[in-house]
Amino acid sequence: MKAKKLPGETFKVLTRNEARTLEAIADRIFPRTDTPGAVEAGAVNYIDVALAGDYAQLVPLYRRGLRAINRHARLKFGKKFYTLGDPDKDGILSAFESGSIAGFKKAAEFFEMVRYHVLEGVFCEPQYGGNKNMIGWRLVEFPGQQSGYPDAYINKRVDLPPVAVECPWTDKE
Repeated sequence: MKAKKLPGETFKVLTRNEARTLEAIADRIFPRTDTPGAVEAGAVNYIDVALAGDYAQLVPLYRRGLRAINRHARLKFGKKFYTLGDPDKDGILSAFESGSIAGFKKAAEFFEMVRYHVLEGVFCEPQYGGNKNMIGWRLVEFPGQQSGYPDAYINKRVDLPPVAVECPWTDKE
């Protein structure tokens, strides 16, 4: 079942509810501060693309885990996870991280997998659907796919703007 992404794109695997829940999780794992966070970097899009391809075997665990997150939020607060305030979201995610969720034995495994995939989505090569506009690379000043460096950069910090493999969803600057 395809669902519309929050900013208007279509997901390949995730439903609207799954995408909203995953976006709320990603926002707590790598939040926006004075710099962009996981949501702005396109981490949820990256995860959806990966679940439609190389990570397809993880779709059942994602679906069970996202349902368990919302079930736990409803039991504890009477609301869906993505509608909760940040402290309540953090409490639920901490319980998942520690594996202390009744009825979902793979809570800690699910949390660690999602955390890892969110970070992949922030820092990956943009052609894989995340790291939009090289946001992640800019945050850590990674120069990306440079074809070489002038002699001035030997044994010095590289301060060149990042370069990625051409892909249709990377905006040009």
